[in-house]
Amino acid sequence: MGSKNEVATNGNNEKYDLLDVYFFRNLIKNRFFKPAVNFFFFIFLLVVIYFGLSSEPDLRFHGGIPFATTMIWDVWHPLLAFTIIIVGRLWCFACPIGATGDWTQSVFSLNKKYPEKYRNLWIAVILFLFIFAAERHLFMFTRNPPNTAYLLLFFTALAIIMGAIYEKRSFCRYICPIGLVLGVFSMLSAVELRCKSRKTCQDHDLKECVIGTEAGKACPVGEFPQTMERNNQCIMCMECVKSCSKGNIRLSPRLPGADIIKSNKKHLDEAYLVHGIIVIFLFVMGMERLQFRNIIINFVKSTLPINSITFLDLYWRNMWAVIIFLLITLGAAGLMYLSTRAALSGKNTKQKFIELSYAFIPLSLSVYLAENTFRLLKGLFYIAASIGSFFGKIWEFSPDFDTINHLQIILLIAGFVFTLWAGYLISKRTSDTENDLQPGMVAIGFVAVVYFMIGLKILTLPII
Repeated sequence: MGSKNEVATNGNNEKYDLLDVYFFRNLIKNRFFKPAVNFFFFIFLLVVIYFGLSSEPDLRFHGGIPFATTMIWDVWHPLLAFTIIIVGRLWCFACPIGATGDWTQSVFSLNKKYPEKYRNLWIAVILFLFIFAAERHLFMFTRNPPNTAYLLLFFTALAIIMGAIYEKRSFCRYICPIGLVLGVFSMLSAVELRCKSRKTCQDHDLKECVIGTEAGKACPVGEFPQTMERNNQCIMCMECVKSCSKGNIRLSPRLPGADIIKSNKKHLDEAYLVHGIIVIFLFVMGMERLQFRNIIINFVKSTLPINSITFLDLYWRNMWAVIIFLLITLGAAGLMYLSTRAALSGKNTKQKFIELSYAFIPLSLSVYLAENTFRLLKGLFYIAASIGSFFGKIWEFSPDFDTINHLQIILLIAGFVFTLWAGYLISKRTSDTENDLQPGMVAIGFVAVVYFMIGLKILTLPII
């Protein structure tokens, strides 16, 4: 291992640099490495799309090919969730969809600036919540391979179109729903990409990471390592590592969750997403429990005549999933807002709501992981069984639902505890006076307990 440890961004602590591990830096700087990784995953993306379009639209019928749905919803998506803490947004380095935008720009692009009024994450938030709200009933992605293929084609086409119109990777920064979620949860990541020394940046007049060089492009999402204080927008493309002639970029391990506590940048769209993820995935887990499912089904049936079988009636019933998710996400954010207002009367309620909501990122991730636990095991079992059949062996696996349920409860408890701890540190950091600390904790604690009790109730119901 290397021994190059420069002065860190705060000027008095040294940070270990993972880029100095063996040949890692040389690999990252190699001009062919990233394109080769992108191309490999692009070919795999085409394979997934091909099998998706070749399948019947419902896996329950003869001719249904589960490859596309399993690879996307039971392997790729859960793996992203479970590796965020370790590698953060490293998937963005390999992402073939974002790469298609880059390839398009290398051929043709108008290079327009992305409209300033849309330089936020609301479109990505809406897309993410809509996809998962409409997944089970409207689009049925997890059991409809062609719809999964169409979804992948839609985002690939969108990345290409945006690459042909706008400069840099506007799709990745403002539109991609997966990048959005990875960005928020990467605040919990155990790694960070930062400059080694802010003084070195300040003393260097030529900002190569901003303008780009022959060795590396300008940052495709408009980040500036000298002022970076959180992981959210960095897509780990490593172009700054290539372009910086001073070697002033580091990739360092750190305590998970550092960004949540230390960052001064907090936004309403991200705060809303955090609450939205918690209630949506609690709801999804609830739909896997018979008692909860029956309550929702009976409610939806009661909105229309029992004997309604027209297409419009069926469509309206399916749209109830989207409507319910919209209402519960607004309700969750509203609960936190009212709790903040009641506990911190006389303060800027909106700003306090945003600041305190970041304490719920650990609980949000834990619920996200809990919902994906069964999916990941299902996907791994599918891969193992497929490998066995290739060698002429039958390997049958069946998930232990009790064990999975216990793991989900453990994840929920861990997220709840971490949220209370993060809430204490955030309240302490953002409090104007000592008197503000306790009300902030009351606001966070009340909502966290509500989420926890709902989650615990759902997870103790018999699974279908």
